[in-house]
Amino acid sequence: MKSVAISLLALGVAFGAGAQTPKTEPAPDPDSDFLEGVLIDPPAETPAAAPIASDDEIPAASPPEQGTDTIADLDDLEIDIDPNMDDGRNNAQGAPAPPAADEPSPEGLDLIDQEADGPVLATEDGEDPTAGTTDDGNPLAAWLDPLRVSLKHETSYKFATPQRVVNNRSSVRLEYSKPLTSNLYLRLDTKLNLHWSNDHRANANDEDLFSELVTREAYLQSSFGNTSIRLGYQILPWGVSEGGAITDEVSPRNSAEFFFISLEESRVGQSMLLMDNFGDSGQWTAFFVPQPGYNEYPDRGSEYDIPGAFDSSEPDDDWDDAGTYEFGARWKRTFGKSDISLMAARLIDNDYLVRQQRFRMYGLTANIAIDNLLLRAEVAVKQPRAFFARSADSSDLGVVESDQFDSSFGFDYSPGGRALTYSAEVVWSRLLDWRDHIVGREQDEYSLVGLVSNRFFNDDLTLSWLTIYTEPYTSFRHRFLSSYLIDDNSTVYFEMFFPDERDERSGTWPYRDQKQFVIRYQYQF
Repeated sequence: MKSVAISLLALGVAFGAGAQTPKTEPAPDPDSDFLEGVLIDPPAETPAAAPIASDDEIPAASPPEQGTDTIADLDDLEIDIDPNMDDGRNNAQGAPAPPAADEPSPEGLDLIDQEADGPVLATEDGEDPTAGTTDDGNPLAAWLDPLRVSLKHETSYKFATPQRVVNNRSSVRLEYSKPLTSNLYLRLDTKLNLHWSNDHRANANDEDLFSELVTREAYLQSSFGNTSIRLGYQILPWGVSEGGAITDEVSPRNSAEFFFISLEESRVGQSMLLMDNFGDSGQWTAFFVPQPGYNEYPDRGSEYDIPGAFDSSEPDDDWDDAGTYEFGARWKRTFGKSDISLMAARLIDNDYLVRQQRFRMYGLTANIAIDNLLLRAEVAVKQPRAFFARSADSSDLGVVESDQFDSSFGFDYSPGGRALTYSAEVVWSRLLDWRDHIVGREQDEYSLVGLVSNRFFNDDLTLSWLTIYTEPYTSFRHRFLSSYLIDDNSTVYFEMFFPDERDERSGTWPYRDQKQFVIRYQYQF
């Protein structure tokens, strides 16, 4: 604990000394993500408006995981962190995602206004999808105007023995958001990843060039009065925690690269029907998933594979199998810059490695804004969860069930409303039906998440430091993230990951030597 406090204090003083006094609203950084790998994932949902900064694309403190999912903007980590950042957050892996403004979800669309001739849909970052479109008589130009293209190349190097290149990949990402009629809206977010010969995923698949097409969202949205309906492939982030998946259990996680997954890729889309109603009593959200998706795990033989740990096959569910349908609802009410949410859902556990497990979830989230301070709280009960167990008289693994209580309490603080932001959070998970022979975890597990972020040079340069401390299997995960906006189209990122695993019983012990730095360049137009 002392090392965490000392590192955060030192960095806080350093960042504070150079903090910018201007209160200019920073532009979201489409490719920054500092929380991606955390257990998280996280989402993360967007809380009420953060007192200090704004910008959904920011991240959840972070990286944008939304608004078109521009990568995580570390800056935006501000109290209103955006989950759509481009580099990461994940629940247990240590990826915080700060709250965003008063948006239902960083990754979703919102009906934000209504005119006499019909409702106006807004994009994830709150912008009118029709803004910026041109009507010069050229139908093709009008259709292509809303298209955004992101070209990216990333290289990561493992500097701990044995030293080697881990990632060497390029990607082309297409994001398209366009109103088709006065009340019909199209959203598409798809990405082609190209893993070159010395990339660990290309090696695992024994290919000189391993390509992969990943579609995060592809849906139609229609609005009638105060009601908005979305149908198609989409992501639904719930919750406000930056360090754990408390209520954020709907969308599966991409855990194929442990702590190093970018936030923009930390959630997996799935077919879903989603309905939002905005009324005087608050916002009501209901969802239905006919065929559940599941977490993605490392390729066999890849850098993050643990022999024998990911051998289970993903369940093969049929669309007409009512036993695997997922559904739930949430009520959210905003009071000024604060909000509260209540939710309930029937879900299939996204983690199928133990077994396909159906459970119920009941949760509550709250964001309370006081001047430049945002307080966050989240609790959930999950009944039941499945765990491996080994009896004293047998070496064979069995499966037992236990109800689980998860909670998180945290804050985001920006002195004087400046770009400098301090965030901290405590996450606690407890098994309510504990058995001594449960394997892989203790009855109580804790995490402490600390984050310091600041922006310099007219917000062109962003620097962030994230530390995650976990018990009872002691582990520290440190992450430094920086991004520099070269011009309106180009951004360069430098990140460094330093896991410090101290207990062989920890599930992340095999990743103790994964000390890496990453260089990433993105061009967007």
